[in-house]
Amino acid sequence: MNNSENMRGMDGRWVARVVKGAASLGVTLNEEASSRLAAYAVELLTWNRTCNLTAITDPMEVAEKHMVDALAVTPYIPHGTRLLDIGSGGGFPGIPALIADDTLSVTLVDAVRKKVSFLKHVSRSLKLKGLEAVHVRAEDFALEAGRGQGYDVVTSRAFSAIDTFVPMALPFLKPGGLMIAMKGKGFEEDQERLLACKAALLKEGTALTVEVVHYELPFSGSKRALFLITATPVA
Repeated sequence: MNNSENMRGMDGRWVARVVKGAASLGVTLNEEASSRLAAYAVELLTWNRTCNLTAITDPMEVAEKHMVDALAVTPYIPHGTRLLDIGSGGGFPGIPALIADDTLSVTLVDAVRKKVSFLKHVSRSLKLKGLEAVHVRAEDFALEAGRGQGYDVVTSRAFSAIDTFVPMALPFLKPGGLMIAMKGKGFEEDQERLLACKAALLKEGTALTVEVVHYELPFSGSKRALFLITATPVA
């Protein structure tokens, strides 16, 4: 599928699907944001031919299962937030979150160079201010100056098991910061893993507070969950 064929898939029906789906999750998209999401989807499907960014290639499924799903985090991210998206892959949820709220400052990290090349291309082509894409492992990135305790929110979308994500995200969080883990099918297992993770961290002097938000994608009915996690030092 070439770029022009992709563009034909991002017609008024596609935009309406994204706008309606976002509204069902409490997110309002203006015309500029919905147009940018459409342009982003075109680039995603074009680059996917060589970069393996997504197994979902039907444009209408991309609308719901990537764009709308990624926007589920935005009601929990305050304006002006400095956000880190770990294992960003094709840019989810960081890029849709920034498109929906251009007051954010978003850093995307991924260990796969081709994926980061795509993220940088999208940043340039969509003229996204406040977006940074870095080719690095998260464990190494935390050692860079200004990165440790430098972010208000750290997100991850199906990047890893939640008991791997939490210890990886903790070094980046400002005091009072928020971790958001996005999970799909099988999130019940993540709840069990998180209980063990909480117990282990408590022994090390960190208490986790967890809120699980359940939601469904509006058209397919696919079940999803957001794990909203905060950390507090304990004496």
